[in-house]
Amino acid sequence: MDELFSKLKRPFDGTWYAVESDMAVFERIMSRLPVKCVLISKSVSKLWYDVMSTKYFIILHRYWSSKNTKFFVLYDAGDLEEIKVCEMRLMEPNGTFIEKYTIPGFETLPNLLMIASFNGLICCVNDVKIWQGSYEVDIRICNPATREVLVLPRSHLSIDIPTFGVLYSNRYHFYKIYKFFSEPIDLETGYTQCEVYSSKTGAWKRLASVPWLLLTYPSLSLVSNHVCINEKLYWFISDDYEDEIDFPTAILMVDMDDNFRVIPLPNYAEISFLIEFRGRLCFVDWTGLKFHLWLYDEKNDGWYLLDILHFPVKWLEVAHFDSVVAHKHDILFVYKDVAGLRHEILYDVSHGTWKDFRIAEDCKEKAIVVVPFFETLLPCNSNW
Repeated sequence: MDELFSKLKRPFDGTWYAVESDMAVFERIMSRLPVKCVLISKSVSKLWYDVMSTKYFIILHRYWSSKNTKFFVLYDAGDLEEIKVCEMRLMEPNGTFIEKYTIPGFETLPNLLMIASFNGLICCVNDVKIWQGSYEVDIRICNPATREVLVLPRSHLSIDIPTFGVLYSNRYHFYKIYKFFSEPIDLETGYTQCEVYSSKTGAWKRLASVPWLLLTYPSLSLVSNHVCINEKLYWFISDDYEDEIDFPTAILMVDMDDNFRVIPLPNYAEISFLIEFRGRLCFVDWTGLKFHLWLYDEKNDGWYLLDILHFPVKWLEVAHFDSVVAHKHDILFVYKDVAGLRHEILYDVSHGTWKDFRIAEDCKEKAIVVVPFFETLLPCNSNW
């Protein structure tokens, strides 16, 4: 028995003691591990737990994790009239699933709709329902890797389905959620009410009314009409409220100080997307049977045409697009054909070529929402 115990016992040669003694080296090593490994390692000793629970370590881990961005895949609930529980998966850039997330309480949440993915956190709403003639939603922030969930306080009811957007700061490590909603006012004015939730205060704050109609595409969930880049949040808007135009005519921008500004579009197109590409705002529009990629030059307040994409699929075979998302130098297009089957295709911007792409082990009849994602240890409240 003593002999067996001596074989199982870890031989001590002072190596790990030397690493633990040099805290900077220890933190650099451990901060490069996946979240699951970090969570397991925290149970090794009190020292490890304390080190890996500090704000510095969590931010350092986020830094290294952001260098290896993957995709978060949400199987869209689709029709809000049907009660469905959504699947959430982590996907490598080559289309291989490497993790299926199970978040406490989400197994029983019907009609889950994603708002945004940011810093390893997911913002979503569920069960958009009418209560006494108005829409009421529950907003949740969750960390799929740590399985933490935060339910935000209730906010104002809305006559129409509200529109959301998440603005976050990597410098100060907090986020804001903007909600645009409608109240029983003079609809001829076209004004929309706005309120904002801050993770610093943990409460909602009412802002002034905004004279714009923000656009939402329910078939694409709630992630296709806005994007956050460099501490600025961008939405699609329509400047013609009376005609109820259902395609964007401009972009609304808001910064961390709640300052709003309208940015003209370089082109009008009914099928269009806002994405982040190479750290900048990118407008993707379908015009003349081609996709156009426009990059926004913030310094000169203008657009320039980056590329024109000849889509390799006959347009009459495309029913609608579920997601358009960028990863490094590639842009992934996810669309449904007229037969109801989903397809994925990748465009290499650097070489101007299309690549075959296929998500493994999934049902092609299900719509999906794909967003950039990397796992972190960040808490849902981010109130540091």
